[in-house]
Amino acid sequence: MARKPPQPPVRQAPESCADPFSAMAPRFNLPFRWFGRRYFANLELEPKTVENLRGLESRGAVVYVMRYASRLDYFLFNWLFLREGLRLSGFANGLAFFYYRPFHEAAASLMRRLRARRLLPWVRAEEHETGREHVHELVMGGESLFYFMRTARARSLLLGRRRAVRAAENELDFLGEIVGGVWNDERPVFLVPLALFWRRGPRRSARRFLNLGYGEVTRPTDVAKVTSFLLNYRNLKIRVGEAIDLRAFVAERRAEGPTTLARKIRRSLLVHLSREEKVVQGAPLQPFHRVEEAVFSDPGFESVLAEYAHLKDIRIEAARAQATKMLREIAARMNSTFLAVLSVIVTVIFRRLFSNIEVTGLDKVAGYARQYPIVLAPSHRSYFDFLILSWLLYSHHMMPPHILARENMAFGPFGFIFRRAGAFFMRRSLDDPLYKAVFRRYITYLVRQGHPQEFFIEGGRSRTGKSLAPKYGFLTWDLEGFLATGRRDMFFVPTAITYERLVEEGAMVSELEGGEKEDESVRGLVRARRLLERRFGTVHVNFGEPISMAAALGNRRRAFAAGSDPAVEAEKRQFVAGLGNRLVERINWAAVANATSVAACALLGESRHGLLRHELVGRMQHVVDLLRIQDVRLTAALAADEGEFRESIAFLERSDLIRSVEDGRGEILYFDENKRLALDIYRNAIIHFLATPSFLAVEILAAGASADLRARVAGWIDLLYQEFFAPREELLAAHVDGFLDYFERFGMVERGEDVLRPSEKGRAYFRFLACQTRGVIEAYYATCTTSLELDETPVGRKALTRRIEEQFERGQLLGELVRGEGRNPITFQNALELLARRGILAKSERRTRDRRREPAFARGPAFDELPALRERLAGALHDG
Repeated sequence: MARKPPQPPVRQAPESCADPFSAMAPRFNLPFRWFGRRYFANLELEPKTVENLRGLESRGAVVYVMRYASRLDYFLFNWLFLREGLRLSGFANGLAFFYYRPFHEAAASLMRRLRARRLLPWVRAEEHETGREHVHELVMGGESLFYFMRTARARSLLLGRRRAVRAAENELDFLGEIVGGVWNDERPVFLVPLALFWRRGPRRSARRFLNLGYGEVTRPTDVAKVTSFLLNYRNLKIRVGEAIDLRAFVAERRAEGPTTLARKIRRSLLVHLSREEKVVQGAPLQPFHRVEEAVFSDPGFESVLAEYAHLKDIRIEAARAQATKMLREIAARMNSTFLAVLSVIVTVIFRRLFSNIEVTGLDKVAGYARQYPIVLAPSHRSYFDFLILSWLLYSHHMMPPHILARENMAFGPFGFIFRRAGAFFMRRSLDDPLYKAVFRRYITYLVRQGHPQEFFIEGGRSRTGKSLAPKYGFLTWDLEGFLATGRRDMFFVPTAITYERLVEEGAMVSELEGGEKEDESVRGLVRARRLLERRFGTVHVNFGEPISMAAALGNRRRAFAAGSDPAVEAEKRQFVAGLGNRLVERINWAAVANATSVAACALLGESRHGLLRHELVGRMQHVVDLLRIQDVRLTAALAADEGEFRESIAFLERSDLIRSVEDGRGEILYFDENKRLALDIYRNAIIHFLATPSFLAVEILAAGASADLRARVAGWIDLLYQEFFAPREELLAAHVDGFLDYFERFGMVERGEDVLRPSEKGRAYFRFLACQTRGVIEAYYATCTTSLELDETPVGRKALTRRIEEQFERGQLLGELVRGEGRNPITFQNALELLARRGILAKSERRTRDRRREPAFARGPAFDELPALRERLAGALHDG
C-alpha cells in the first residue's frame, strides 16, 4: 500500500498577534475538509513560486494582496499554504473565517464573539480598531496576512454614499497600518499580489452573474463565487505577481508622507492586478452596435461616405447601410462559450494528430501583454497554425487574438465558427474604396481597444517551407492605427511554428509539381477526416524577441502621424518595409530545428539518393554542429538523440520519407525521387541557418582571395536575401568568423598566401554545404537565362514562369542543372521579383482573360546587367 507523502509542518502566527476570527485555520472541519479534497486536489502553486515565497518569509512580513474579499479564495490559499508548508495568514480584513475550523474551535470562537457583542454593543466599531492592531503586530512580528482592497458588498453601497466612503476609508486604514509599520521601524515587508481567474476567454462589457467581471466596485456575492467555482474550477488559474519591497518603496518616496504613500501603493496594486486580468480576459468585448459606433465615429468617415455616395450616385443613407453591411462582413464576434467548446474539440483533434505541442517563450509574451497590445506574427506553413496559437493562449489562460483571415476561410458553417473564435475577414481585393476605409478603421478600433491581434506576415501559406517575402498592407494599417490612437507602445511578436511532419505535405508537393490549389470547402474538410488516423509528430512553437513599435519609430512618430507630405509618406513606406523584413528575420531566427529538417539537409546535400547509416549520421552531426554555432534551439528529442540519431532516423522511416535496405557494406538509407520535394520542404524550415555556411563553401571551393571573403559572402546574402532572410551586417560577420574557426579546427580548410582552399578532407564537406543552396541558385540561373530572351513586350508572370520551367528541364537534360528541387515555380517568381527590383526587368500589371490582375515583365533600364549576373550564378554552379 502506497504511503502518503509527509505533511509539511504547520507554520502559523502566534496567538498573541493573530486574529482568532479571520486567521487561516491549521485544520478544517469535516465539510470543508471534504470540499478541499474534492475540488482543490489538482490545484497547485508552481514550485518556483513556492520557493520565492519561502524566501520572502525568511526575510520579513508577507502581505498577500487581492482585489476582492472572498472566503472561497482565502480558503483555497489556506489549503495550498498548508500543503506547501508556507506560513499561514494571521489576519484578513473584511471576512470571518473561524467557522472553517474544527467544530469545537468554531463554536468556542462564535460564543466569544456573541458574548462580546452582547456585553459591548459598540463592539462593531471596536472591531475595526482591533483589526488594525492585529495588522500592526503581524507586520512588526514578520508574519503573514491578507489584505483585500475591496470588501464592501453591493448592499452596503445601497445604504448611502456615506456608508460607501466609510467602507473605502476602512480598507485604506489597514494599508496605512502596513505602511506605518515600515515607516516607523523600517521592517522588511513584502506585498505579493494574487489573482484567481475562474474562467478563460474574454468578458463582455456588461456584467453577468457568473462572469464575475473584474473592475467592479463591490465584492462578488458568496453564492455567485461558489457557483462560478463549481462550474469552472477545472479552469482555475492562480497568478502570483512579483513581490513589492515596501521598505524600498517607502525609502524612495518618504518625502510624500505615509497617507499619500498608502494611496499611491493602493493605486499601483490595482494597476498591477488589472494588468494580470487583461492578460487573461483582454479588453471587454463590445456588442456589434457599439463596435459600429466606434468604427464610424472617425472624424473623416463622413467625408468618405459622402465621396462614395457621389461616386455610386446613391443617397448618403444607402452608403451608410453599405458600410454597416461591410463591417458585419469584416468584424469578429468572439464568444467565450464558443471558445470553450472549440477548445475541447481542438484538444481532441490535436491529441489524435500530434504527439505533443511544445512551447517556448510564452511567459515573455504574457509579460508584454500586461502593459501593451500585442500583435502575433507567426510563420505560416499549415492551416493548423492559427488554431494552435489560439488554443495555446487559451489553454494558458491568455486572451486569444483577433485573427486576420482571408474571405476564402469563411466557407460553409466555418465562417460563423471562426468568427466567434476571433477571426475577422478580408476580401481578396480591396478595390472598393468604402470597404477599404471600413477595414482600416476596424483595425484602428482593435488597436484602440487593446485587443491582441494575429496576422500572417507572409500573406498566405508557404508551399516551399521557406519564409515568403512579407506583405506590408496589414503592417501599414496597424501603424496607422497606432499613430491615430496615441498608444504608448505596441509589440509585434515573431512566432515560429515548426512541424516534424506537415499535415498538408501531400497537397504542398502537388502544388509545387504544378497542380492547382483546391479551394477550401466543407467537402474537402470531410475528406480530410482520414488524416485523424495518422500521427504527425511534435509541433514546436517558439515566440521570438518582440519588436516595439515605439522604439522602432523613434523620433519619426510625430512626422508620420501628421502625414500628407510625399517625402514623409515615402519614408513611412520604407519604414514599414524594414519592419516587415525584421519580423521575417526574427521568425526565421525563432525556428526550432527538429530531426526531420536536419535529416533532410543531410540527404539533400548529396548528389546520390542514399547514404550508409554512418554517413547519414555524420552529415546530420555536421548540420547540428553548424546550428549550435548559431545558438539555434534544437528540439529536446533531437538533442537527446544526438550521436547516433537512431530515433530520428526511425521517425523518418515510420513517416515513409526514407527507406532502408541492407548491403554488404552496411545499412543503406535512401529516399525515392518522389519524396525529394517533401524533403526539400522540411529542409527549408532551417535553410536560413545554413545559407551563410553554404555561401562560404561556394567561395572556398572557388579558392578566391581570402581578404574579401566576407564581402563576397555578404554579396550572396544580399542578392538572395528574400529567399533566406539570413542575418546581415554585424551578426553576419560574427557568424562567418565562427564558421571559419570551426572549419579550421576540424581541418576542412587550408590557408595559402591570401587564399583559403578546401583540404582533401574538406572538399566533400564543402560540396555538401554548397548543395544546400544550389537548388535556389539553379532556379535563379534558369530565370536569368530565360529573361535574356525578353524584349520590350511585357509577358505575363504565369506564361513566363512556364518558359522558365521549360528552360530548367532543358538544363537538366544537359546536366547543367542537377537539383530537382530547384524546379520550383515560387522560386522562379522570387527571381523575377529580384530582377524587377534591380531594374533589370520592368514590372507592370495587366488583366487576364478572367479579369484578374497579373504582373507582367519586360526588359528594364538595367537589362545590360543581366549577363554578368547570370555568369556569377553559373560560376557558383561550376564548383558546387
